[in-house]
Amino acid sequence: MALASTHRASRRGVSMPYLLVTLSGLFAIISLAVDFGRVQIAKTQLRAAADNIARYAASGLAQGVSTTQSRATTAAADNKVDGQSLSIDVNTDLEFGVWDSSARTFTVLTGASRASATAVRVTVRRTAARGNPVPTVFAALLGRHSVDVTATAIAARGLVIAPVVDADACPWLAGMPNGSQVAGYGGNTTPAVAPAQSPLLVSGLPITPGGKLYFRQTSGTTSYQDAANYGPDGNTGFIVAQQAVNGINTTKGPLNSLVGIFLDDRAPNTWAQAASLDFSTAASRDFTTLSPGLKQVFFIGDGLNSSGQLQEFVIPAGATRFYLGIMDEKGWWWDNTGTLSTSMLNDKVTLVQ
Repeated sequence: MALASTHRASRRGVSMPYLLVTLSGLFAIISLAVDFGRVQIAKTQLRAAADNIARYAASGLAQGVSTTQSRATTAAADNKVDGQSLSIDVNTDLEFGVWDSSARTFTVLTGASRASATAVRVTVRRTAARGNPVPTVFAALLGRHSVDVTATAIAARGLVIAPVVDADACPWLAGMPNGSQVAGYGGNTTPAVAPAQSPLLVSGLPITPGGKLYFRQTSGTTSYQDAANYGPDGNTGFIVAQQAVNGINTTKGPLNSLVGIFLDDRAPNTWAQAASLDFSTAASRDFTTLSPGLKQVFFIGDGLNSSGQLQEFVIPAGATRFYLGIMDEKGWWWDNTGTLSTSMLNDKVTLVQ
């Protein structure tokens, strides 16, 4: 009996280390599961926070860099991850740039060029380097006290389309049937005639009265009578004035500049004449926001003011159509050559990545 009792005690003594090892392993597995779950929840929350911050920051792009940064900071403070409010460094965590929807690439803009950004990239961090890692509970007992998590999101402003405008596109033929003319005079005997010289009707862009349009990355050149080539701002040293015709207003502006016009569903020559517009001076073209009416040809140029900020063009009440054309006068569109292409976008903010 004494020998049997001693043998059983010996077995119990041998089993204890195995039990401790087993319990330790089980504890490690439980701690891993609990802390892994916590980290995964934090990652999900951080991703959602990055999306929210990027969207809200992008909504401020039209108001400038400082507004965008302020909105990013505000949105970060309003979002919590693992019970803790976020903060971002607008100099490193918020990037301004241009989103290419075709190539799905984000090109970073720095310095003054940030004013023309159409997208932002936001990176949010819960890391030891920032002093705010996600803490662990059970894993801390095994020496792992925290986990770093980060998330990045890109939000872009606007539904982007890229129309190409021919140099002979006459905006005073917008909405007019084939055969309509803008008479030639002042030494020109050749009229601009629809549809050969009709302006470009922009398709695929929602026209929402009160909404805003923006133009950027306008490229290409146009010329007339084999003269010099001009970009979207046209020849600012040569101001032309097309007189009212087809119910469309009188407008002054740089020759060969990019211009636009909004119409409703009616033929423009069937109702009251629109008021004239004057873009003959640099100051008149250096606006932040422009609110043209229906049937008013207005200056677009490169879509940027002198500060490099995207200019806002407010869609007028009743508008259902939008046309792009080239500024000229007296029917002279027939001798223009070249094209301009631009990126058009509205004020809708979209999460793109």
